[in-house]
Amino acid sequence: MRGQFSNLVKGYVRIRIKGDSYDRFLNLCAYHGIRLWELRPVEEVYEAYVDRKDFKKLKSIVKKSHASVKITERHGLPFFMHRYRKRRIYLVGIASAFALMLWLSAHIWNISIDGNLSQTDDVIFEYLTQAGIRHGMWKAGVDCKKLAADVRNYFTQFAWVAAELKGTRLLIHVKEGILGTEGEEEKNMEQESCSLVATRAGTVVSVYARAGLPAVHAGDKVKKGDLLVSGALPIRDDSGEVVSWQHVAADADIVIQRKQKYFDEVPIVARQKHYTGREKTSWMVQAGDLPFALPEHFDALKQYDLLSELTQCRLSENFYLPLYIRKYTAKEYESVDVVRSKEDVLGILRDDFQDFYKNLQEKGVQLFENDVKIEWNEKSAIASGTLLVGEQAARRTAVEDREEESPDDEYG
Repeated sequence: MRGQFSNLVKGYVRIRIKGDSYDRFLNLCAYHGIRLWELRPVEEVYEAYVDRKDFKKLKSIVKKSHASVKITERHGLPFFMHRYRKRRIYLVGIASAFALMLWLSAHIWNISIDGNLSQTDDVIFEYLTQAGIRHGMWKAGVDCKKLAADVRNYFTQFAWVAAELKGTRLLIHVKEGILGTEGEEEKNMEQESCSLVATRAGTVVSVYARAGLPAVHAGDKVKKGDLLVSGALPIRDDSGEVVSWQHVAADADIVIQRKQKYFDEVPIVARQKHYTGREKTSWMVQAGDLPFALPEHFDALKQYDLLSELTQCRLSENFYLPLYIRKYTAKEYESVDVVRSKEDVLGILRDDFQDFYKNLQEKGVQLFENDVKIEWNEKSAIASGTLLVGEQAARRTAVEDREEESPDDEYG
């Protein structure tokens, strides 16, 4: 690829070689360092490519080898410039376009993030903006290794971050995990010693300790931050006296029960949209942050939903441009009042509760008791009440000196 570009800049020609001593001609070319490529027989002659400057050196070789050389094709920038030497505006336009492409290629026009789950793109983009990383900046101003390390240190839930430049794109790849500043501390605690404390208030339902000394039992009420399992184990002598303490990494399954309020209201009369099928479309061209709106023609629609679709222009997969095309689609609708049946209202309340419960399950929360009731009035149906839920609510913390007390005094 680099050689082809160099040939285009310098210029090269295709020649037709005719004579009785081809071997002598080729040997003289090799002796004088003249490069011929794509040499091939064509009928009773040979054809090959040669650099424009090397072609001028062939005059003496042609005489010595008693051959004749004729140019059949001309390629490259010098011949192009000569051909259009009288069309200055045309040449200036091409040169300006070439300079513009070089300038565009030296900037970042697209920032892409993948692999993030716990943090949205908007949150990460906000951090990047604060760190000075933005669309339109020079690529030379981006240190990919430093940027990856900074993002990794700021978002501690990211176990791995990599940044790379491709064309006019900045790609940030993320893998999530529990490593990080806090995660590394927890990892060290798993290998060394730690205790478990409550992350929320409630009533202990069950305690299953695999390592460490339980500080609570089923039925105990705890507050946020209370000690649940101690990583300090007493070492006793034959008389039962504590002679030393052994620190371990506390590990346990502890379920804490708490109350969760629930409320949902569904109106009996609902105002719904009935789409008529009529649609109108408008376009807007945006260069960087500067929009150029085209005339809208949505006046013919009474009520409509406006959908927007933004597309960034690009020359190739990784060569994005600071040029955007936004498509607006207006869908007309009529507002209609619909009276829901009792079955429909109950179905909506049931679906809402199922979504709420599914969200709890995804967070590892168990449902122990459901005390939600439905009340009706003239306008709506209201589902409200209290749920009794349980969850693993413990986190690791360093073993404190106060834990090294008499277990009888502490837990007796």
